[in-house]
Amino acid sequence: MSLPHIQLMSRRNCCLCENAKVVLTAAAEQGLCSWETVNVDRDKALLVRYGMDVPILLADGQELFRHSVEADALRHALATLNTGVAV
Repeated sequence: MSLPHIQLMSRRNCCLCENAKVVLTAAAEQGLCSWETVNVDRDKALLVRYGMDVPILLADGQELFRHSVEADALRHALATLNTGVAV
């Protein structure tokens, strides 16, 4: 089974995005996921779609979190992704 890969839709100078990065880094260090940052300011379509409505965490295009994420909630969501069953 492969690790879930999370896309963090983000913007520069966003304190909520920085908080999400801390949570994602910790989850990745625990071997729960991999992740990448996608700067919505660099893509006009993404900027139109998300605008100031960040951070957003996506897994396989599915929105997991919007605006904020807590470590426990992320672990729960990742466990659900890994098993395919809500826990």
